[in-house]
Amino acid sequence: MGATMKRTKEEAALTRGAIVEAALACFDARGIAQATLDQIAAAAGVTKGAVYHHFNGKGAILHEIRESVSLPLLDTADTTLLARGARPALERIEAFLVGVIDAVESCARTRRALGVMQFKCEYVGGLHGELASMRRKHRHLLAAFEGAYRQARDERALRAGLSPDLAALETALFLNGLVRLWLLDGTGLRPRARALIRSHMRTREAVNGARAQARRPSRRKPAARKS
Repeated sequence: MGATMKRTKEEAALTRGAIVEAALACFDARGIAQATLDQIAAAAGVTKGAVYHHFNGKGAILHEIRESVSLPLLDTADTTLLARGARPALERIEAFLVGVIDAVESCARTRRALGVMQFKCEYVGGLHGELASMRRKHRHLLAAFEGAYRQARDERALRAGLSPDLAALETALFLNGLVRLWLLDGTGLRPRARALIRSHMRTREAVNGARAQARRPSRRKPAARKS
């Protein structure tokens, strides 16, 4: 009986996964509003009843898709990179931002899922509840950025006059815009994404003594000429 139950659970998991992947393809092709559960069932090779057995509607499927996307922007576990590490705080923030772009570039499914959530979804009706989840994750990300910038301030690496909370909000806005424009790919941004991240982080950095000295004009008197 144990082996039978295990096989049944494995089959149920496979069916659930097939439904999610079929829904993602349908959402991408038609948009969430226009995609139907009948279309999803047909694409998954299951009955509509099987879809309802696993999900109570498109909103629940979209939630499953969101939760399965492995991306630091969405995965709260990955923000631990911001909270601690051997490297200085600003370096950890930059590595986090680069990690987002790496995740988008390396996984076609991630790109498809993000494209659906960014451009093919109206968060109304049954999907309105997803906004609350998005707000929670946004607040978590903001808090993680702010904590890292506070560490940078303690390390005297944060630019004078830039508060950690404002720096965190600016970086969150930068990251969301960067991912959105990367997905659109109509601006030639993709090859320059990492350079843009580096440029953004330079605006965070304190001007240390050595750099400040290098920027000052030399005050040395010219050497006296020998007669």
